[in-house]
Amino acid sequence: QGDLGLSLAIDFAADNDVLTVTAPAGTISETGNARLKTLRLLPRFGAAAEGEQGYLVIAQQSGALCRFRDKKPAEHWVSVYQSLCQCPMPLFGMVRGNSGAAGIITSGQCDARFCISTAWGPEKQYAMDPAFTLRSHREETRLPDDAAVQYHFLPAGEASWLGVGKRYRQYNFAHRDVRPLRRRTAESPELAYSARALQVRVRLGVKPVPYEIKEQTPENEPPMRVFCDFTRLRHLFDEFHRQGIERVEFCLVGWNRGGHDGRYPQIFPVEPLLGGEDELRKTIRHGQSLGYQVVAHDCYYGAYRISDQWDEAYLRKKFDGTLRKGGTWGGGQSYNICLARADELFARRDLPRICELGFKGCHYTDVLSIIGPRPCYDPNHPQTRSQDAESATRILARARDVFGGSQSEGSLDFVAPALDRLLYINCDKWSPLAKKPYVDTCVPLYQTVYHGVFLYNLSTNVVNSLPGEDGYLQNLEYGGTPLIYFYGHFLLDEGKNWLGQRDYRYDDAEGLRQAVTEIRKVSDDLQRLGHLQMEFLEDHRPLADGVFETVYSNGERL
Repeated sequence: QGDLGLSLAIDFAADNDVLTVTAPAGTISETGNARLKTLRLLPRFGAAAEGEQGYLVIAQQSGALCRFRDKKPAEHWVSVYQSLCQCPMPLFGMVRGNSGAAGIITSGQCDARFCISTAWGPEKQYAMDPAFTLRSHREETRLPDDAAVQYHFLPAGEASWLGVGKRYRQYNFAHRDVRPLRRRTAESPELAYSARALQVRVRLGVKPVPYEIKEQTPENEPPMRVFCDFTRLRHLFDEFHRQGIERVEFCLVGWNRGGHDGRYPQIFPVEPLLGGEDELRKTIRHGQSLGYQVVAHDCYYGAYRISDQWDEAYLRKKFDGTLRKGGTWGGGQSYNICLARADELFARRDLPRICELGFKGCHYTDVLSIIGPRPCYDPNHPQTRSQDAESATRILARARDVFGGSQSEGSLDFVAPALDRLLYINCDKWSPLAKKPYVDTCVPLYQTVYHGVFLYNLSTNVVNSLPGEDGYLQNLEYGGTPLIYFYGHFLLDEGKNWLGQRDYRYDDAEGLRQAVTEIRKVSDDLQRLGHLQMEFLEDHRPLADGVFETVYSNGERL
């Protein structure tokens, strides 16, 4: 574009059935006044027309198909990684008749989004293609990463959404240091235990949420609401053991100073209202004596002014230099920590100290896989989105090395090389995928890629679901493992709690007995089906209305 003073090169490279298209960052030139903001590679490449046989493959949440018919003319934009409700993988695809292609963004994925075109233009085209954000502000330095996409062309026998998912699975194993769960469990007895254990999270305490004072000080800090202190937690362990539930990994939420989201990045001392450090150590040993794994919940993403380690120097800065805020939780208004500094200052220091308390297993680090990579504009520790993703991955890898396994909240797969377990994939509570105007059918695409790699639960809706319930059955259909939560509903406005339709609490011995009796049914199913977590998901199809068959790599069909 001579008039604008813009130029760039696009390289095409073919290797067997893979076409790689790259816009090298070093070839982009801006010699005039104009500045590039976004770059869209090959708009509507391979587009289909209205009424053709086939569909677009959309890696949004678990996955969806958009058939080439009956849509309004539109362009729909979905971001890669920027929200759990958007695309957790840099993957897209198209199936046209007996042919198909899997598209994988191989560079620049942390700054990418997809355009889904439906019935677009005079030819009513259907297509999906990536665009890259080269900068968000005119004065900002341009994205240093290449923009690159691989198109894997699929033969007739692989031309399906399953084939698209399997190609990305193969790509991960070959190029991203992602390894099957079976191989990782052979190297970590803690992960091997977790892979066959019922995951039970117990929120021990939290300050009132919401609370009218957002910037807390020692003078105005509200008292923590104690749900389950360490003594009662031992009683809970005993009830699980009394009812014969043999394999459980208990994750303790809010054991730290101030309870859940109470004073991060401050973690120590162990919260005195729960019993303090000696009682926590005793409780961990007691759980382990019953054959259980006991793991901790912590967070390196948010900071609160109430923390005794508060310092604006390590916080993430916006382009204008202001602090990037997070949500308002137990500690009040949270502020994002630059993840490079979080790793250097806090994760390296605190993870070994947490382990020294006795915790072992799949350590839970909050938020890192549910909030997408964000830039930091602090001149003392600037980070691009891809560098932010690398910092998040380092923290999870560090936790895996220290405790034997790592888990986090969401399914964003930039952390795939360092993640073992995640809490949920779908956003049914906030953004139902089936209601998107471009979605005809929801499919387990994410599960085709990551079953046999991650342990996962399908969505927040199915937390504490029980055998026979719709959510429970869909979690089984999609290969998920159950998730049990005690005191999951902690918001003062009960209507805004998002973790399942029911909550488990320990109000008295009889109530606890009844709760564990229900949970025992879930555990029994897990013991029968848990071995399938080591297998890949190879096929999935409807058999009748509301009846589905899921096929695994060992030949078993559920």
